[in-house]
Amino acid sequence: MNREEYRVQVDAVSFSPDFQARTMARLQALAQEKEQKSMKKLNWRTGLLAAALAAAMTVTAAAAIALLRPQDVARHAGNEALAATFESKEAIAVNEEKTVGDYEVTLMGLVNGEGLSRVEGLPGGVVRDKTYAVLAYARTDGAPIEEDVPDLTVSPLVEGYAPWQLNAWTLGGGTCTFAENGILYYLFECDNVEPFADHTVYLAVYPGTHIPPSAELFGFDEATGDIEAKGDAALFVLPLDKAKADPEKAGALAEGWLQPQGVESPEPEEDLPADRTTVIFSEAPNAPGEVLITEK
Repeated sequence: MNREEYRVQVDAVSFSPDFQARTMARLQALAQEKEQKSMKKLNWRTGLLAAALAAAMTVTAAAAIALLRPQDVARHAGNEALAATFESKEAIAVNEEKTVGDYEVTLMGLVNGEGLSRVEGLPGGVVRDKTYAVLAYARTDGAPIEEDVPDLTVSPLVEGYAPWQLNAWTLGGGTCTFAENGILYYLFECDNVEPFADHTVYLAVYPGTHIPPSAELFGFDEATGDIEAKGDAALFVLPLDKAKADPEKAGALAEGWLQPQGVESPEPEEDLPADRTTVIFSEAPNAPGEVLITEK
């Protein structure tokens, strides 16, 4: 069939009077249906795009507040030997987080052992057997921390010993703090707590600046030796190797709280970063039980 014959036959077809109206209505319905399907696809793609943007923003935010590593904190404090130890297999990663008052506190990690610091004042210095812990503070409201003086106190506590008898003050505690990118970093040191590893050893964090543990902050059961935190105080359990427990040495350390003691900065002051704050806890030489606090 050629084009002319096809046209003749089409012209001969008779249509009903409402054919045109019905055809237009059908075409409009099909157009509307197609538009709705297109909109559904568009909304779905928009949802995927929003999800992708949200994920990207989350990753970006996480990267923005990425914490320094414990070895970085040690280097900032001017202790290369300690930094190297935090990079070794001897370091204990914890990365546990607790809310303490207005802060989210992360216990990042710790190391124990000899040769990590020296007490100046004697020829050649004296090597101390120490425990070091690195913590990071962030405000719960998201506001950046700019001051390097914390509103929290850190102290080791040991099950079986009253918190007001065995703590940072009686174990020769000291700190180095600095703020960076809205986070406060807290490097804590004290006499090695591994000899107490056959007990539960805590690192307590509680509100207040350089406040010794008290009955208002911690409960102590003399019968069982259990310690519990009160109010906003928090207790991190230190993952110590029980095989390293030394009851004889632990007893000597516990008795030492009756004697005057202190620890000086591990490095000469002129070699330390200018923004470093060092706090030294010690007992008053002529008044046992009274606490001296020295800041450098």
